[in-house]
Amino acid sequence: MSARPILTVLLILAVAGVSACGRRAALERPIDVQYEKDREAAKKAGLPAPERPSQDVPERRFILDGLID
Repeated sequence: MSARPILTVLLILAVAGVSACGRRAALERPIDVQYEKDREAAKKAGLPAPERPSQDVPERRFILDGLID
């Protein structure tokens, strides 16, 4: 058996794997999810809602971001 078909399949899988690791969509940040949980818990306990966390976080670039842009 030749190594060429195996190498071709591995290369295709590697390209497909790297192409799927982006962050193009707006995802929920863990801090927002935690805020919603805390707000619901405060509402059930009859307490005032906690202060909303700051959204002013500078975006950090990643090495592979150039492939997505």
